[in-house]
Amino acid sequence: MTNHLFTLLRPVMLLAALLALLNGCSLLPSTAPSPRFASLPLTDTLKRRLTFTPEEEPDKARTLIGLIRLEERELRVVFLTPYGQRLTTLVHDAEDSRFEEGDVPEKMVKDAFPASPAWLASRLEWSLWPVNALEEVFIDSPWTVSITGGVREIRRHGTLIARITPAMTDASREETVILDDRQGRYRLRIEPLEEPTS
Repeated sequence: MTNHLFTLLRPVMLLAALLALLNGCSLLPSTAPSPRFASLPLTDTLKRRLTFTPEEEPDKARTLIGLIRLEERELRVVFLTPYGQRLTTLVHDAEDSRFEEGDVPEKMVKDAFPASPAWLASRLEWSLWPVNALEEVFIDSPWTVSITGGVREIRRHGTLIARITPAMTDASREETVILDDRQGRYRLRIEPLEEPTS
């Protein structure tokens, strides 16, 4: 009798488990929509020093060199170690965001970045694109961008996700940008790379 009852209830239990799983997935933050590539004022390769600092372990900060270029409908960022080894290349286009293999073991890539390629691509977009490009793409989405006290704030459903200083920065400016990621609990410092003097 017990086996027969289990056989009858099994499809119901599987359906309930599937619905619970789907409901849980819907609670996860979605990826922010990407602004149009044409709205980024970037014609040359940007050379930037990027420092990732975990909020809870500031002594574990990692610094990389980023060569940022806008190519045919894609953003490409070659990440180098401070010693010049190519760690990986971030490719972000209309399809997805991904890391391409570099010159070092895959474990070094995982250790260097706090999260996924999509996370990193979105943070670069929030820091490099002008505010009006973000406002345009966030229309009719749960995402918003606003300026508060000289700081650019990114929110999802009203919840603060990240703060960027200075507020009116974009790729055309040679200035240091600080992204305080409240969701990922990371601080990303993006600063111009000084040209070596000869």
